[in-house]
Amino acid sequence: MATTVAGKPTFFESDGKAVNVLLTATVKKGAVIVVDGWAGIAGEDGASGDTIALIADDREHQFIVPAGLAVAKGAIVYITVGTVTGNYPNDEAYVTAAAGGAVAFFKATAAKDANNMVTGILLAHNALAS
Repeated sequence: MATTVAGKPTFFESDGKAVNVLLTATVKKGAVIVVDGWAGIAGEDGASGDTIALIADDREHQFIVPAGLAVAKGAIVYITVGTVTGNYPNDEAYVTAAAGGAVAFFKATAAKDANNMVTGILLAHNALAS
């Protein structure tokens, strides 16, 4: 058992593949969302005021990215959290260079295709620094 300051024990909470978040807007299951300091994938449909599971694991997913965003295999795609409407990132929120206010979202395992689809591994534990 791990211990913390002054020998106080820690306890298992969850597998960490999802985190419960409180929505401020309506979202659809499978959508990329930013809420409660996390960027991830909505695990279910929800309305403003609902608590839902936000997928924040390190599995491979397919993402639709903005047409103007060039994504090569191996690139990290970031989301700038200041450019979010409701819980959805705006097109300009997606960038491929680290910047202030941006969180690393996924690493591309394939380049963007003609349909603006990128396969990539969600970068787990991307909670924003306070």
